[in-house]
Amino acid sequence: MSIIQKTKHGFTLIELLVVIAILGVLMSLIIVGIGLMMTKTKATKDLTNHKAIGLANWSHSIDNNGKLMHPRTEVNNVSNQFSGADRIWVNAQDDADTTRLDTDGSELPSALEDGAAFAYIGTIAAFHSPLDLDDRLRSYSMSGYIGVEESVNDDVDLGIDFGNFFAGDFPQTITASQIPQPSNTMSSISESDARHPRNINGWVLSPDSTNIEWYNYPAFWVPGEVNISYVDGSTGTVKLTTAALTDHWEEILEDPTNPSNESWNDNDLDSYDDYMRFRKKLLPGRIGNILD
Repeated sequence: MSIIQKTKHGFTLIELLVVIAILGVLMSLIIVGIGLMMTKTKATKDLTNHKAIGLANWSHSIDNNGKLMHPRTEVNNVSNQFSGADRIWVNAQDDADTTRLDTDGSELPSALEDGAAFAYIGTIAAFHSPLDLDDRLRSYSMSGYIGVEESVNDDVDLGIDFGNFFAGDFPQTITASQIPQPSNTMSSISESDARHPRNINGWVLSPDSTNIEWYNYPAFWVPGEVNISYVDGSTGTVKLTTAALTDHWEEILEDPTNPSNESWNDNDLDSYDDYMRFRKKLLPGRIGNILD
């Protein structure tokens, strides 16, 4: 009688390496997937904050004879008098020189609590985006084109009232009824300005497409996307398609205190496509059209 011996074979070294490689790829995919899911969750919360700000602005107009909140966050550094001092959505410095800033220039909680928006939003947490890694309290700015009387942010000292572009006087947008297309007009935008310890006043972009000037920049927390709210309280996302804007912002981050970085005149039109996406949301009906 013959005896057949069964030999037990283990995994070869190559087989083990293949299994380890496959597990490594799977782990990488899982980690990437979790990261994307977390970013998506934070982006959703970011949109929720925008909706709270947009609805606060709309509700303010209902409660105040149609008047929208004012985009300024500071009053005492403006030489001209304007009618919106009692409507500023964040009150970091008022016309009585009461300062609600920390020693490093960042905003204190009272700057948010004493602004017009807080009565409608009700919590400081909604002013900070979960996507924002900075420890500043406020991650958002209002558009400098809405809620104003005579110029962007009602600040003639800026020298950018764009009166010539509008063939005369800057269009008043104090009330919601003065906004031609509230459902297409930007109310708030995500902003994290590394050039300053806080986002100062309303977000400004030149309306003149023949002279592209970025006075402020959106927050680049999610690659290719910037969340905003509209005057009617709805929300949306602006999709970026060029690298020029983010590339220039990265250059600013290398030397944020350089005075030459206060604005960017894109003479080469490298950011033209993205510029037009934001421009058509500034004041459609007066600055281009939503279909442009």
